[in-house]
Amino acid sequence: MMEEQSNNEVNASDNCVQEDASPMSLNREGSQSMNSQNKRKRAASSSDEEKIVTVLEKLFEASGKRMQMVTEAIIKGNEDRSDIAKELKKMGFSPLDQIAALKLILEKPQNISIFMSLDDDIKKVFVEQLLSDNT
Repeated sequence: MMEEQSNNEVNASDNCVQEDASPMSLNREGSQSMNSQNKRKRAASSSDEEKIVTVLEKLFEASGKRMQMVTEAIIKGNEDRSDIAKELKKMGFSPLDQIAALKLILEKPQNISIFMSLDDDIKKVFVEQLLSDNT
């Protein structure tokens, strides 16, 4: 009787093993594993897409800022500098000297800054120096 009970226990444990190892249960485990892998792949793919979108947004933002800077530089470069021409005329320079001085001043942004920051009496000396250095 004891032997029978022991055999039944072994058979019962065999049945459990066989039940667990049945093709249906293996198939379920495999599909669950595949589903979780697919979910991870989709999550990773989604994360990668978000990173790409973020990088593109930053790129477009930086490009927009650079375009704005270039536009401002072009506009500033084409800025009306008739104020300088009027000041040269007031200083009493000949028309040819006015043109030459205006070209020299506008040629370099630093010359514009220097000219605009000087007092009127020193501006004339600055222009005379530019004209003499150019001949």
